Amino acid sequence: MARKTRGKIGYILQAINIIPLLVFGFLIMLMGGHWFTDAMYAQVEGELRGMAGSVNTMMDALYPGDYILKGETAYRLYKGDQDITQNYELIDRLKSETGLDITLFYQDTRILTTISDGSGRRIVGTGAPDEIIQNVLTGGESRFYDNAEIYGTSYFSYYTPLRNSDGSITGILFVGRPSAKVEAAIQRSVFPLIATDLILIVIVAAITFIYNKGFAACLLQIHGFLREVSSGNMNAKLSSQTLRRNDELGEIAQSALHMQHSLRSLVDQDTLTSLANRRSGSVRLRKVIEDSAANSTPFCVAIGDIDFFKRVNDTYGHDCGDQVLRAVSEKIRQHVRGRGFAARWGGEEFLLVFEADLPTSVSYLTDLLQDIRSMQISYDDQTVKVTMTFGVTFGDTDDIKELIRSADEKMYGGKSNGRNIVVC
Repeated sequence: MARKTRGKIGYILQAINIIPLLVFGFLIMLMGGHWFTDAMYAQVEGELRGMAGSVNTMMDALYPGDYILKGETAYRLYKGDQDITQNYELIDRLKSETGLDITLFYQDTRILTTISDGSGRRIVGTGAPDEIIQNVLTGGESRFYDNAEIYGTSYFSYYTPLRNSDGSITGILFVGRPSAKVEAAIQRSVFPLIATDLILIVIVAAITFIYNKGFAACLLQIHGFLREVSSGNMNAKLSSQTLRRNDELGEIAQSALHMQHSLRSLVDQDTLTSLANRRSGSVRLRKVIEDSAANSTPFCVAIGDIDFFKRVNDTYGHDCGDQVLRAVSEKIRQHVRGRGFAARWGGEEFLLVFEADLPTSVSYLTDLLQDIRSMQISYDDQTVKVTMTFGVTFGDTDDIKELIRSADEKMYGGKSNGRNIVVC
């Protein structure tokens, strides 16, 4: 009888160890999956918002002037002096490079779009939904939607007003990605992580009964780490003692750390160049501004753009363009190391922040530009050389938009004056 009792107690103790672990692991996976999904949604929103800004900027750069509808019987839409009614080159190229759909509305009517109906015809001439008209065209708001339906296809979409130089709203700009593609990407990322975590948790549960105190102490630390990560703390730490364990628990710790690094990369890093992405760059710039205010230290903000990058893509192909972006990014990384940070701001445009005064920052940029001029990038037995144009401004305000605008204007001024220079 006593042996039976001890056996029951053994099963009870095993259940006490295993059941809470499984429950906690399940909750952590749910929280982590939910947080990861929200983070992906936020990343998509930031990507769409950034592309909308880039499209606006490129339209203004390519076709200076206001949007005007001309004609008596057959109406044509002009941007400045350029008839853009059927000019699909820019939006088709952007869709090819990014997979994003783009639509330009004049008032509430589609004039340019990459979206086609079931028969392959572009859906130009169709109207915007009433909600979009009310919120964006009439209300003047920029809006992100995670369930916008267009001709039977659900989109993650970003709508923003198109404004003329006098501030009047003349239309709507839409940038979107099909929801199915976003959800598929989330599933491909989340499900293997959940499956891996579940397997590891089962292994840990099987060993817990044997190792008892030491095992439980390490398990609690990993549980706390995962809880921190699932709540959004990408700087959570695991002790070196736990990471050095030569058993299944040590493998769980390494996998959890790898998951944290993967999540951090997805949220903060540009996948092509390994620089900070636009969202992460904005966060880091805000921190530099706060530190500057607290410690009275100088900083400068620069925007750099690869000269004639479209020509590289058109001449050698987009694979070569990607190689150029990686090579330029590596030079930028080398020159900002220990001096500040850099981020890929969009396309071939980069944000550089130096924790230094203006003359020093200009000197850093001049050295960087000289290094980029000297680069010889090999591609398919050919040598590709590029230059860059930089605009740099001193950090004399805490308004990020104003700092970026000032650096951007100086950079475009450099573009207008021959390129391949640093403008301050």
